[in-house]
Amino acid sequence: MGIASVLPMMAGAQGSTNVTLYGIVGTGIEYVNNVYNVETGEKHSSVHFNNVTSSISSRWGLRGKEDLGNGLSAAFVLESGFNTATGISRQGGRLFGRQAWVGLKGDFGQLAFGRQYNMLKRGLAEADLLGSNTHGLASLNSYIPNTRMDNSITYLGKFDGLRFGAAYARGRETLKGCGVDYTDQTACQAWSVMLGYDAANWGVAAAYDVLQGTDAGGGAWNEWYGAGAPLLKDEKDRHWTLNGYVKFDDLKISLIYLNRKNDAGMASYAGSLGDRSDMWSLNAAYQASPSVIVDGSVNYLRYKDADVASKSWFYVARARYLFSKRTHVFISAAYMDNKGYAANSASSGTSGAGFQAEAGESQTSVAVGLTHHF
Repeated sequence: MGIASVLPMMAGAQGSTNVTLYGIVGTGIEYVNNVYNVETGEKHSSVHFNNVTSSISSRWGLRGKEDLGNGLSAAFVLESGFNTATGISRQGGRLFGRQAWVGLKGDFGQLAFGRQYNMLKRGLAEADLLGSNTHGLASLNSYIPNTRMDNSITYLGKFDGLRFGAAYARGRETLKGCGVDYTDQTACQAWSVMLGYDAANWGVAAAYDVLQGTDAGGGAWNEWYGAGAPLLKDEKDRHWTLNGYVKFDDLKISLIYLNRKNDAGMASYAGSLGDRSDMWSLNAAYQASPSVIVDGSVNYLRYKDADVASKSWFYVARARYLFSKRTHVFISAAYMDNKGYAANSASSGTSGAGFQAEAGESQTSVAVGLTHHF
């Protein structure tokens, strides 16, 4: 009997894998004013379908788990993001651009391999109450909802209320010109750590995240998140956060601090924003009734070393009506107040060249839509 026939028999002797199909389909219509065209200097308003809607963007996925005995199990996730308005795959057109990993779980935690979220994402998860929606923190730092790594190894552990995580990637972003460089161990690497504690009614977390650049091929530009120059081999983009939350019956309040230091510098079309920013975000969510949730945030971003004093205040209010546990409608409004060279848009749910606010000016966005979970 050859090895080719033995392996299927061995696989059949194990427990069956439980596989679940899941997803979110959401879409919304958005109004945005003061959209600035850099080339012509003109401003206009727009009514359109957006890419990201109520809480988290549209996706479908498969997740599975197999009990291997002695408290050990195998697990996997394959998750694909898409634009509901157009049907186009997101994350650069990847089939499973959101997540694609396989790993082992046990009393020790989880060890996983593949395309995964880093620990900055994990560290912000409990305190970022609005999530990666149209009017989320991506309006101030678009790296926040895109904290994924190719070619990565991650560890996650939870012991009573304590949670810990670590991640490492070599060749962190293949489609953006920062894949594995077989001649250079440190080029395009990424690593992050997270430590948190969650009690019954409160929790705190901290995380530190580092991206490394490369000199090869002119790639490794600062991906989605607003820097004006490539991140070279000896340069790093660092984020660290300290955040916490507290619950009072139907009310949850959180406070986030996020620091960014980018060796390549940050810029808008108007000029340099320096190499460091500090962001504060105060969030609140209230379950007004079994069917109604209202939440919002007040956010402040300061560019410390910009050529001129530059900052943004960002205000968000949202209401959701739940028809069921799976389906809800929403209305969300946001106001961005930029100063100096800051040109952040009130809408992170609409992407494309030229969709931005004028530097130093305000922008308003209002969105309504429908979301269904399956």
